[in-house]
Amino acid sequence: MSRPRFRFPRGRIPGAMRMVALLAAACGAQLPAGFEVAGQASAASEQRTVSRAERLRASGRTEEAASALREHLERAPASARALALLGELALESGESAALVPYAEAAVVAAPGGEIARLWWVRGLTGAGMLDSALAVSGRWLEEAPQLSAARLARADVQLATGDSAGAIRTFDDAADPGRELLARFADLLLAVGDGDRLAAAWVGLLALTPPATDEVEAGLRATGAEGSGAHAASFERLRARLADRRDQASRAGAILALRLGRAAAARALVEAAPTPDDTEAAAFLREYVREAEAAVLPGEIAWAARRLVDLSARSVDRLRWLALSGDQALAAGDTASARGMLEALMRESTPGDGPHQLASRRLFGLLAANPASLDDAASVLDRYVRQYPDSAAAEAGMRGELALGHARAGDLGTAEALVADARKRIRVASSGRLDAAAARLALYAGRPDSARERASRSVREAEIGAAERTRRLRLLTLVQAADTAEIRIVGAAALGLLASPEVFDPGPALRDLAGRPASSGRSVVLSFLADAAAAAGQARIADALRRQIVLQHPGSPEAPAALLDLARASAPADAASWLEQLIVGYPRSALAPVARRMLAELDGGGR
Repeated sequence: MSRPRFRFPRGRIPGAMRMVALLAAACGAQLPAGFEVAGQASAASEQRTVSRAERLRASGRTEEAASALREHLERAPASARALALLGELALESGESAALVPYAEAAVVAAPGGEIARLWWVRGLTGAGMLDSALAVSGRWLEEAPQLSAARLARADVQLATGDSAGAIRTFDDAADPGRELLARFADLLLAVGDGDRLAAAWVGLLALTPPATDEVEAGLRATGAEGSGAHAASFERLRARLADRRDQASRAGAILALRLGRAAAARALVEAAPTPDDTEAAAFLREYVREAEAAVLPGEIAWAARRLVDLSARSVDRLRWLALSGDQALAAGDTASARGMLEALMRESTPGDGPHQLASRRLFGLLAANPASLDDAASVLDRYVRQYPDSAAAEAGMRGELALGHARAGDLGTAEALVADARKRIRVASSGRLDAAAARLALYAGRPDSARERASRSVREAEIGAAERTRRLRLLTLVQAADTAEIRIVGAAALGLLASPEVFDPGPALRDLAGRPASSGRSVVLSFLADAAAAAGQARIADALRRQIVLQHPGSPEAPAALLDLARASAPADAASWLEQLIVGYPRSALAPVARRMLAELDGGGR
């Protein structure tokens, strides 16, 4: 698209008068009073003109916008806003040379005006008059070395002449650089590859109030892809300089490290920084929590929340931070810290209140999942039942969970005895959760008839969540579709995954299945095992089982679901291939629209 071009009439600002005025200003002479008066305009007039020009520009009528601004500047050459907008239009249209007389007139009318000087330099530079631009910017910087605008203008001209070293000296000589100056200096250092001085500039940006964290983050990401050698080296140089600072820049660096997913570095920078007063520390830690949440770093959320507990005077705040710390420690796999936080939450909260009930159930779940703490889980359960005698449904779920904990420990007999005992304690209306646990225990024990009966009863419970209902339906589908031999094989394999997921080997189960005639439910068996492996964190096993479904049972209802699961667990390029296979091979599947949406999102993100 061609640039809009329009004429800037030179004759309307007489050259002789312009030269006289500039010389007079340079020599310190006084201009005639009439000239000074002519250079003034009311703010209202400037506002009207600039607003009209902006509307014309927005509608594409750039020549009319420029004409309105020129007319205004002829009456009031010191109008900074009009000059700036005219400058933008001139640069866009390639007519920088025609801007110069208006900028010169503005400097004459208001010798101390930063905007006029800035656009004078920009006009000269854009017009290719680099010697003049160097002279004007150099004189301006000598007169006002403290002005960031003067230093930036000088550096821009030096860069336009190819003098990167000179521009670096111009930036480096700044006595007290501000945000824009430091950010531009950092961009230049990044471009020339001066890593050490770049790290120093980034530290300067982080030491500002407020810190320029966004600018440093953008610079670091520009050094290369995360995980690349250049990116890692840049971050390490910055981290080393921050470690030596011991000031607020270290805390800003910790926030930056969180954004980059570097949890260990973030923690180290916070702990190395001086301890601020309680109010400032609490504000920073709340920001730390927010950034850690955005970066999905549960361990850092838990750590910061623990520190906020000690800084909180109000009981409600202490309880909130205790609950958050416990939950996030669980998510991070730090069961020892989670247990400590949940026990503290129970001590500080009142039985009957939401935080106490929540902590009791979370602590129970944590203990029941560990074979070494099943007795402690039973104690927490007994206390919960005494404190919450009307929570029959929750009690049923917890007793079923405790039974599964004993199954995980390899004690199916105790597990089934616990379920049987619980049936005597809990009314029938709340027994659906016990039925679900009993069905799973029967599967593990290889008793298909009992598993079918319990699974069928468990799905009749009305008040259960969608995820739990799906789990129960999958178990029911399995025990209805597979034959007795398959159920025994898959039950033993599922118990192995439950008890020792890290060392589970699916080979024996798959060989046993391969050695027997396949029932019509063989794809259901493989799908159930794949889901169990995924739930146990064994993604590689789940992936292999789903591929087997696609290859060996392409006509089964489980094949489209396997393809979708494979796509969700794959890198973008592989995910696209799985999704395309689902869309083309199973166009009438209920999952095909989901696959199309996912594929469109991948294509939109460039895969």
